[in-house]
Amino acid sequence: MSIGNSNTVAGLMAKKDGSFGILIECPGGFVNVDILEKILEISRKHEARVHLTTSQKIMLLDLNKEAGVKAISLIEEAGGKIKKTVDISQAMTCIGKPHCPLSFQETLPLAEYLYSETARIKIPPKLKVGISGCPACCSWANLVDIGFVGSKSGFKVLIAGHGGYKPKVGIEIGKIATPEEAASVLKKAADLLINHISKKGRFDMVIEKLGIETVKCELGFQ
Repeated sequence: MSIGNSNTVAGLMAKKDGSFGILIECPGGFVNVDILEKILEISRKHEARVHLTTSQKIMLLDLNKEAGVKAISLIEEAGGKIKKTVDISQAMTCIGKPHCPLSFQETLPLAEYLYSETARIKIPPKLKVGISGCPACCSWANLVDIGFVGSKSGFKVLIAGHGGYKPKVGIEIGKIATPEEAASVLKKAADLLINHISKKGRFDMVIEKLGIETVKCELGFQ
């Protein structure tokens, strides 16, 4: 792995203060002990700060370039996944059934399946995904590009929501019953984003461009 400049090191993020950081993915919100041990080792050796991000990832901050490159190798050797490209990545996920008394559905199997099937699909801008076991939407599944919200019979599918300074609640377009159906929706959504939106756009702009009925049809909902 080259360390000539920050842009040649996949996963190494240059910060405005001259330091570097890395972003560790935690599919389903989980991180195993081996990875935690490496994070502890890196943090102690290089005085790196450990930040839990709002998207359920772990960020190591205040690294120099050499330490950052070494940290990436150590985390990957322990089985960890470093965020390296603009892709779908992991879904923000609540703990779900049976761990939450309010939840209608298990969320973790769906999160793990979506990560295995869609995480490395490259997209031009962001495509945030959320999974909630019930309408309380603790994982903000009602305020992301593609949200799966647990109901008594499967998951409701919400699209085109987002946070930011002008938050927008997602539009409910139908239901899915299996992880395979959810992955199909997500892959089709990624295709729409790739084909119709520029680098700075979000999924709500697909609806503005094509219309909600066309988008619903493209995603498999008549």
